[in-house]
Amino acid sequence: MDRTGNFLRGALVLSVAGALSKILGAVYRIPLARLLGGEGMGLYQMAYPIYTTILALATAGVPVAISVLVSRKETQGYTGDSKKILRLSIILLLVFGLILTLLVMKSARFLANTVLHEPRAYYPILAVAPAIFFSGLMSVFRGFFQGHQWMIPTAVSQVLEQLFRVTAVIILAFMLFPKGLEYAAAGATFGAVVGGVVSLIVLSIFYLKFNQTEEARPGQLIYSGEGSWQMTKELVRLAVPVSFGAVVLPLVQVLDAIIVPGRLMAIQYTTSQATELYGQLAGMAAVLISLPTIFTISIATSLVPAISEARAQNDSILLNNRINHGLRAGMIISFPCAAGLYVLAWPICDLLYATPEAGIPLEVLAFSTIVLAAFQLSSAGLQGIGRPEIAMRHLILTGGLKTVFNYSLTAVPMLNIKGAALGTLAAFTIGSLMNIYSLRTHTGVKYEVGRLLKLTFMTVVMGFSVKIGYGLLVGGGIASSWATLLSIMLGILVYGVLLLLGKEFDLDMMRKIVR
Repeated sequence: MDRTGNFLRGALVLSVAGALSKILGAVYRIPLARLLGGEGMGLYQMAYPIYTTILALATAGVPVAISVLVSRKETQGYTGDSKKILRLSIILLLVFGLILTLLVMKSARFLANTVLHEPRAYYPILAVAPAIFFSGLMSVFRGFFQGHQWMIPTAVSQVLEQLFRVTAVIILAFMLFPKGLEYAAAGATFGAVVGGVVSLIVLSIFYLKFNQTEEARPGQLIYSGEGSWQMTKELVRLAVPVSFGAVVLPLVQVLDAIIVPGRLMAIQYTTSQATELYGQLAGMAAVLISLPTIFTISIATSLVPAISEARAQNDSILLNNRINHGLRAGMIISFPCAAGLYVLAWPICDLLYATPEAGIPLEVLAFSTIVLAAFQLSSAGLQGIGRPEIAMRHLILTGGLKTVFNYSLTAVPMLNIKGAALGTLAAFTIGSLMNIYSLRTHTGVKYEVGRLLKLTFMTVVMGFSVKIGYGLLVGGGIASSWATLLSIMLGILVYGVLLLLGKEFDLDMMRKIVR
């Protein structure tokens, strides 16, 4: 096991795991929807947002907080403290997770009858509640391993959790279907509990292996003398802002679902037209924008303990290099994604959704892949230096700006649904600039502007190549779907060659990833 680790390699491991989990998470919905139908899927979807919101609020900040503290203590040589942090976190999440699980189970009937106005949602909510308990404990172990910059346990547990969850969802839904839709939906939501149990077992096995390796090392555990109460307060201080921040975007998305169709109807669109346009924005274009975040979130997750380690060493050069390496890796991914989604917006939407007009909001929203990546990575930098509250404040402000912009711009007739896309782009541009400025203020980092300009030039060349290639292929009589796929392959080839020629992705970087 590589205790010092390398955040680029860690990001690659998490990216692969994230991609596999996303694929599994998308594929299982096809047989589930065929089995349950629209009504059953509605019951399933009613319970899940309640679970995910409570889970985000309870545990989203835990892995970040633990990884920062463990990385800091290990760097300072206090190996005993990192074990103590793990024990305290387990106790905290055991108690907190159990209380939340019991509260959700106790409130299940109220949530179903009064909040959702669907009594049949009671069983799905009840069935998913225990997953909160197991997910809390999982987050503790994942944070501990990430603090040691060992990403394999997180990646393996993530994939196995999804695999067992998906399998349980299909089997339990099928077995309980004869009893009624609400029972089948409950069986499907219970899949999260099965996945959680399996993931926790896997993480426990990894921890036993980790412990055996540690015990075989010479020397005793060293403690700083810091009290348990002080450690717990620091853990909560770091975790709470990240957890609250994790709830902001889901709440903003709920507001979007209300505001955007309403503002479209205010400029004389019918209910049906407004719903269709919102579906193209949120259900089609936004889904494509979320795909690059599989990789940028993985980079951000690996970046947090790496920056915390450099900060604990008071090594400003290492800190500067790691921040710039993280931003560089994120931009290498997000720049071409933005260009490709912009240039091929209509053909891609036609290929995937048979709805080319979804390319209208996608053309604008494409550029948000860059600012979203910048926001995630700069937030990771702020979390790594122990200032997650700054990132949380900026995220809340960004969410507020997005809501205001969407309300204002969507009602401009010449913009309509483009206005909502512009609102998202403008809000996250402002939010990422605030994050980047704060990170520079608190670390003194010198951003590699020249390298970003070089990446921009490469991306523009790639974009023109794709645009011209698609035009020539379609003009030559090749069907749009094939022309789109071939143009994407051309873009990957051109961009890859430019990266190698420009030495932005060279043998040295590859060695850092795979060594």
